[in-house]
Amino acid sequence: MQLTKKIYIAIFAFLINPAFGALETPVLHDECITKLYENAHNYFKTNPLFTVKRDSRGIILRFELATPCSEYRKITSATYKNLIFAEYFLAKIKNPVIIEVHTNNTSCKGIGNLKNWEVSTIIANNLESIVLTPRGKLSRDRINSVGYGEFLPAKNTPNNGSNYTNWVDIIILCNVSGE
Repeated sequence: MQLTKKIYIAIFAFLINPAFGALETPVLHDECITKLYENAHNYFKTNPLFTVKRDSRGIILRFELATPCSEYRKITSATYKNLIFAEYFLAKIKNPVIIEVHTNNTSCKGIGNLKNWEVSTIIANNLESIVLTPRGKLSRDRINSVGYGEFLPAKNTPNNGSNYTNWVDIIILCNVSGE
């Protein structure tokens, strides 16, 4: 019970940390949802591999992650190109960004006993490190990454034709509280 309480406190402290952007969101929610969404939609429509969606947290830039087992070892050139394409847009705005990696029940041979969420976390960290390298265009205080694995996916259901894919969400935060 005490451990759970400490975890909640740690998460809360992380979310209100000024470096994360919770105390001061650079672009107001309404402006972000309208103007920034339109700008993102116009920019990313030139790349059919991306979809742009609105979310309660802000704007989601989504692209498919075709081979999570390959991405675990080294980011593939296709994923790298998508990330760099997004990075050019993200460098022009001031909002905080989260890179989320969602994978299905990935079973990669030769990587030991890593669980699916661990593989997705490693991929997310690899993607984050690309945009934070010395040539990267994003500053450390604007970007975070998380791997959800199978814990926050779109489930395979008869309604979606069991058409589950692995994907990367780059979330431009407009409303850190999610309201």
